[in-house]
Amino acid sequence: MEETSATSPLPALECPANPRTVPTISACSSIFIAESVNSLGMLELCDANSFSEINSRILPLSEFSTPKKRQCFSQDGSLFKPVCDEAFKPTVGMRFDDIASVDAFYKNYAHHVGFGVRLGPQRMVNNVIHWKRFMCTREGYRSTKGTYIANHLDKNDSNKRRKVKVTRCGCDAHIYVNRDSEGKYNIASMVEHHNHELVSPRKQHLIRSKRKVSGKAKSTLFDCHKASIGPAQAYRLLHVGEGGFDRVGCTKKDLQNYYSEFKNKIKICDAQMLVDQFNRLKQLNGAFFFEYDVDEAGTLLRLFWADPTSRKNYSHFHDVLSFDSTYSTNQYSYIFAPFTGINHHMQSVFLGGGFLLNEATEDYIWLFEAFLKSMGSFAPGVIITNESGSMRNAIEAILPNTVHRLCMWHIMRKVPEKVPLELRTNEFFYKRLNSCVWNSETPSEFEENWKNVMLRFDLQDNEWFAKCYHIRGSWVPAYFMGIPLAGILRTTSRSESENSFFKNFIRRKLAFVEFWLRFDTALKCQRQEELVADHASLHTTPRLLSSWEIERQGSLIFTHEVFDLFQSEVLAAREHCDVQDTKDVGDLKIMFVSDQSHRKNKVREVHLQTATMIAKCSCMLFESKGIVCRHVIRVLRGAKINELPAYYVLKRWEKMCTRDIVYDGEGNPLEDNPIDCVDMDTRRKISVARNKLEDLIRHAKNSNGGLDLLNSGLCDLESTISQSVLAVAQTSQEEQESFVGSSFPTQVDILTPTSITARGTCSRIKGHRDTEKKAQPKKKLGVTVRVPRVCGTCKELTLHDSHKCPKKK
Repeated sequence: MEETSATSPLPALECPANPRTVPTISACSSIFIAESVNSLGMLELCDANSFSEINSRILPLSEFSTPKKRQCFSQDGSLFKPVCDEAFKPTVGMRFDDIASVDAFYKNYAHHVGFGVRLGPQRMVNNVIHWKRFMCTREGYRSTKGTYIANHLDKNDSNKRRKVKVTRCGCDAHIYVNRDSEGKYNIASMVEHHNHELVSPRKQHLIRSKRKVSGKAKSTLFDCHKASIGPAQAYRLLHVGEGGFDRVGCTKKDLQNYYSEFKNKIKICDAQMLVDQFNRLKQLNGAFFFEYDVDEAGTLLRLFWADPTSRKNYSHFHDVLSFDSTYSTNQYSYIFAPFTGINHHMQSVFLGGGFLLNEATEDYIWLFEAFLKSMGSFAPGVIITNESGSMRNAIEAILPNTVHRLCMWHIMRKVPEKVPLELRTNEFFYKRLNSCVWNSETPSEFEENWKNVMLRFDLQDNEWFAKCYHIRGSWVPAYFMGIPLAGILRTTSRSESENSFFKNFIRRKLAFVEFWLRFDTALKCQRQEELVADHASLHTTPRLLSSWEIERQGSLIFTHEVFDLFQSEVLAAREHCDVQDTKDVGDLKIMFVSDQSHRKNKVREVHLQTATMIAKCSCMLFESKGIVCRHVIRVLRGAKINELPAYYVLKRWEKMCTRDIVYDGEGNPLEDNPIDCVDMDTRRKISVARNKLEDLIRHAKNSNGGLDLLNSGLCDLESTISQSVLAVAQTSQEEQESFVGSSFPTQVDILTPTSITARGTCSRIKGHRDTEKKAQPKKKLGVTVRVPRVCGTCKELTLHDSHKCPKKK
């Protein structure tokens, strides 16, 4: 419950006849007061016993020790006198060494008894303060000159202003200090009483002059930002760590305002700071690559970067590449366009990224040229993108020898919109269409199945299906079966999962500098996952399920994720495959292998070169995914070949594939080693010291004696460090530069667009499908249009889910 005063204040009395009379202070008392201030100036005052002691009854004005020109009263005509120990109460004649001591002492007193302090007027000569006034925060009245009174009931009022609560009430409590001939500061006059109630002990931590964003709060805020934790959550962390809101030292709004000031400071130099940061990384590690382009006005148009690890990963995993530019994670509406590959653990890996202000063909041409330049002009084997004309034109111009594949998922998800209403809920239609697209193994088989589907459901004249058939060579899997490793990447889901991963860290539209700090943390997390997978593959052994030597060999060569796929093929070869017939054509032996695991018990044709013992299967699993199929394993087993030939071991799937040292065209090793050894050593020492201190706190908190011993030891340590290490106070800008990792530029040549205002969270850019869906009329009550989804059990696009799947056992 709210604390209340035990007794209400008495009505104010009239001023004495001679307000200038000031009681004299003896020399003895002056010495005592000066000693008290110098020895206890910064000492924490004890809490007030109760709210009634703070808002105590006023004493007669004849007992005042300080004159005043006028008397201000509260609305009910009352005055309030703060109550505390006399040794900590300011009095006329009290002497201080400097103005900072005055400020600290009066604020300590004010915050203890329950009011805030505002700095008043002062006189400064040659940078030396000669007199200064410290006032209660509620002194005076808010000026109404030029104030516009908004009509908040008028919704059309364009001059609305934020409602501001009035804090001034004409309180006259203050102290006035002046400088004497010895350079000391003396309290010349003061008013002790207030015309308003004082703040209760429970709310004294909310007094504005007492609140301050401490160094620990700033450090926590910046660390949390790097981990994609906002100011509100950072404040919660501080509250929990400190054991209460009153120990944090500031409010959540104070922390948010501090961060807003930082964002406003970097706003005008945001792009310049990011380029400067990339320049610094380039100087520290020559293998870091970046390029940018600006227009005549200096506005940043395009930016691309690739760090040494990304470039090294591309040298190992350049066969397939996913590129997606459908996410915006920048407050200036730049498009974030990452290049994504697949590593030896079947994980998505970041291979480079760019920012584009526009999405014209020339923008993508510039981006692909920068990407090729960073990768030594080595083009990928396959690139998969979404449907974009400008992107397609750029790929044809810059990557003419790269197979360009469109995302199947983006095409298939449009089917419900393009078919007649009666087919939208037809499960048999979706089953036939999915079987045609996903299960056709040759172009001729697909074309035959497609024609049957079109005839069966009367879609011959559908323009959209005719267009899909016309470009079938760019999205249907049957046309990519013979292209190396094209089967491991059939949709842009890799890029989308990559974007989803980064979105877990980058949830808001950010400035460039903010984006880079969060992105760097997200990238380190991604690479940590790869490190964990490497550790598991190198230092653990998968469980073998057969006695075949070829399985044991695969467990030693392949990573665990690839071995799981290989092992399933070995087991299927043992359980479901059998050689039905054999033909000899010179050095070529043709074998027909039945596969009982296939839904049609299909017979595969395996061609075995007896000279090299290399076999190729009609299922083309090895060509499309790089993993030897069950049919070839069955043939090799029959030929008494117990070990997997080197032809079937792709280096990209080996455990040790990334151990090779790779160099760029300039001879720089593509290794992302620690680039600042001094900084890394400092961080290590700080981590060790913090862990030791936390261990000591956990050990000592079980007894008061232990805590007292710990505190005394820390005080001695603080004194020792203060004597041996010169304390250098950081300015706010220096703190923020330390957080960003680069200095604020004095000259800004690279600008960001000024006509863009972005709010809210980063999200997927809406395409034509979203526009059409928005334009559709709202559904009427009682009418439900079912949209097919992929079943988790049968993996088909149907109208049932895994709970109602007929194939569920």
